[in-house]
Amino acid sequence: MANCEVHSGVAGVLTINGKSYCSRCQVDIMGARVRVSQHVEPKACFVWYEGGVRGWQPIPGTGCAHWLLHQLGRKSGGGPTCLEGYPIRMSSVSVGRVPVAVANVRVKDIYVSPSADHTGLVIKVTPAAKPGGNPGITIRHDSSAQGRVAENDFSTYFHGRGSFYR
Repeated sequence: MANCEVHSGVAGVLTINGKSYCSRCQVDIMGARVRVSQHVEPKACFVWYEGGVRGWQPIPGTGCAHWLLHQLGRKSGGGPTCLEGYPIRMSSVSVGRVPVAVANVRVKDIYVSPSADHTGLVIKVTPAAKPGGNPGITIRHDSSAQGRVAENDFSTYFHGRGSFYR
């Protein structure tokens, strides 16, 4: 096994995302994992190395973009990443995606809140109740407000506001 990514002179004992970490990092990673916010999913990789005396810490933030990019299996988009290499910031969510009108939303499209501070994945679309109306859209998202990965209606929970991307 290769030497530790953080402590280059120490042998690695743990490999995550193709990178080796020493026994000290392994213990610190485990400690940081238990301090990750309750609602964040997946928890095990939502940690990073801050250096110095801070060492390994939970990543600050809500985790919605992190959860979404794990769901999509997408490790591209730039910016900081979790321990497994998935981007963690909202700025990575719509990279390479095209906007979609509400009337044309499909399952697996991405939802982004009007303030671009929250995201989720479209999991269900039902036809509009009347001609010219909007379809019913259910969004699954890592919700800090609800303390879990939740499923909510676009028109009620999100007040029918936000953007969609494919």
